[in-house]
Amino acid sequence: MLNTKKFLRIVIGVALSVLIGAGLMIFVYSLPAGRVVRSVQAGLEIYEREGTYPAWGSGEHSKLDNFTDAIMLLEVTHPISVTVQAAMLNPRYGLPQDEKPVDALIKVLHGDTSGLTEINYPRYWHGYLVILKPMLLATQIQHVRMLLAYTDFILFVVALLMLYKAFGTPHALAFAAAVMTINLVSVSMSFQFSSIYVVTLTAIIIMLKKNRRLLDDELYPYFFAAIGIIVAYTDFLTYPVFSVGLPLIVFYLLNKDTPLKVMGGLLISWGVGYAGMWSGKWIAAYALTGQNVLADGLHQIMVHARVVSDHADAGWQISFLSAIQRNIATLGHGPIRIFLFVGILALLYVLISRRHLITRRIVLPYLLPAVLPFVWYVMASGHSHIHAFFTYRGLAVTIFALACLAIDLIREEHVRDGCRDKQADNRPLKEEDKQFGQVDGDFGAEDKPADLR
Repeated sequence: MLNTKKFLRIVIGVALSVLIGAGLMIFVYSLPAGRVVRSVQAGLEIYEREGTYPAWGSGEHSKLDNFTDAIMLLEVTHPISVTVQAAMLNPRYGLPQDEKPVDALIKVLHGDTSGLTEINYPRYWHGYLVILKPMLLATQIQHVRMLLAYTDFILFVVALLMLYKAFGTPHALAFAAAVMTINLVSVSMSFQFSSIYVVTLTAIIIMLKKNRRLLDDELYPYFFAAIGIIVAYTDFLTYPVFSVGLPLIVFYLLNKDTPLKVMGGLLISWGVGYAGMWSGKWIAAYALTGQNVLADGLHQIMVHARVVSDHADAGWQISFLSAIQRNIATLGHGPIRIFLFVGILALLYVLISRRHLITRRIVLPYLLPAVLPFVWYVMASGHSHIHAFFTYRGLAVTIFALACLAIDLIREEHVRDGCRDKQADNRPLKEEDKQFGQVDGDFGAEDKPADLR
């Protein structure tokens, strides 16, 4: 499905998206900030009460990321002098060494900027401002939080019902388990966690509604590239594999007759959109401001991948295995450990009891998305180790994939059993059966009531 022609079109689409993205950022930074500041000030008590990493329950998976949310609000309320430069460099106030943005936000909202310094944060697009700032022009921050929570839960219900209608109860339950993995309560209470979630579930709903057109018109490569572009534009670096892994599984469920290489092509399309859009910010910022944002972006990638020793210098002992271990431990913390243990036992039972049904055709389409989180944890082990309290959400892809694999194996066995039963019903009669049937037929003719003869 992905050929050279489509690949080049995606590259051109990414370039156009960079231009459009830059234009949208310039537009949103040109909007007045006075009313926005008052809207955020109305919710000042929230951040004074919650602090940096509040948790509504036990375990890291219940933590909220007010650290990053405060950065978002500091950006949206920051006074602007040169619009284009601000749109590309994303300035905000912060404490020295960029520590405790929540404390900086509280000082700014109290009108006190003493001891604060202006910090640029240009390696991300910060495209969430295109939605967040207009909403803050219309209503207060606490209301925006509630609207976001409503949106997150409505998307879950709609996607769940559509999956149930398309595939039945087992797949709907598998999807519900995946969403339970990411802790929807925490996601709905943090701006930074919601970006990928909203994009992903919206994409899944579109696929369930428009699959036939996307497939027949060969639009899927462009669709997956668009997902990558939007995620790179709106997200920091939370759990991006969620935005490609779940749609890949839904694609396979909808189109099981397509070859595995098609799924590989869709993964590449997403990757080109994601990486191209993200790096496009560095190019756009350099072109419009003259500042070498590219060097900062590349350095940060090397930090996340542990190519440079920044983490070791800060006292972190990180390895590929430790990153994977921390994310799995975060997933299995607290009460969810019981569900996870039961799920693993059920999966092992299905795999062992139906091992004779396991073939590459059945396993590989689910194995591809299932391993993506682990590939990500290896590639970005530094980031994944330190920020496991939100990067663990990528494991929802693995859970959904393995659950769907187990469902397929169970159904495959039922299909084969049904075929054997049908063959048994249609087998040729033995000679003694024929004789018995003839005798039985003779007696039956005499015993039938007159109205049935």
